[in-house]
Amino acid sequence: MQYQIGIDSGGTHVEAEAWAEDGTLLGTASAGPGNSLLNYEQTLVNLGTVIETLLNQNKVHECQLILAGVAGSQSANNQTAIEAYLLNRFSIPVRIISDADLAMLKGFGYNSGILVIAGTGSIVLGQEGPKRYRIGGWGHLLGDEGGAYDIVKRCYQQMTQELNQQLETGPMTTLILTALNYVSPTEAISDFYQMSRQQIAAQARILAEQGQNNEQFKSVIEVCANQLAQQIQLMRERFLTDKPIKIALTGSVLTHNQLLKHHVEEQVAQKSTVQFVTLEGSNAAGVKNFILEDFK
Repeated sequence: MQYQIGIDSGGTHVEAEAWAEDGTLLGTASAGPGNSLLNYEQTLVNLGTVIETLLNQNKVHECQLILAGVAGSQSANNQTAIEAYLLNRFSIPVRIISDADLAMLKGFGYNSGILVIAGTGSIVLGQEGPKRYRIGGWGHLLGDEGGAYDIVKRCYQQMTQELNQQLETGPMTTLILTALNYVSPTEAISDFYQMSRQQIAAQARILAEQGQNNEQFKSVIEVCANQLAQQIQLMRERFLTDKPIKIALTGSVLTHNQLLKHHVEEQVAQKSTVQFVTLEGSNAAGVKNFILEDFK
């Protein structure tokens, strides 16, 4: 049975799926981080791991294509290099695109719409006919508003503000120490500077689970949601059509943090007529639309 492999290679982990031509899911595989801008060699290793796993589960000669959406590959300008490496290793046609483009394929195929990704980082993409638009996605040092890293960073910043005001038992300080099992603010701040971007981002989900009734945490979420909503509205203004626009939401923050998701949807709906959909699961399934449109 002929099949294609789709890979969603993100900053936290790599997820791969093998899809038969009739739409049957033949297998899945996962590995560690896959951002080629942050760690090129690690990305190659993890891509190779998931591909090898799926090829071992199925017949190698029946794989028609490997499509990987790799985080950071567009900014790092290394898509061609990754393609060459994987082609040389597996002797199967390979196409490397950005992880955002892969999510766009899953959400819309080649139809018009707006894609909002808020995972470790964030980006807003638009597609209207042959035109492509981008807002955000400039990385955790310059942007990524509303992503998991941004949320955690803002929480720690709020804690430092409480400490500046000599509020060592302030609401945000208390939340961080309790939820993340720190003994003191000093220990938490020291740990923040030693953790990787992925480790910091992973704290967002813990804080969200335990901060539902914390007003300071809610304020941080509202600020992040407002910034995402502003980017979505700015994207909407670039579209020429007056018809309702489909907006697809994806990424760990938008799928797991209902407070932020609700606030984003509410803010955007006040200014535009839109239809929100949430993309569940891995975006590796975008390979199905890519094959349908480009190879048949």
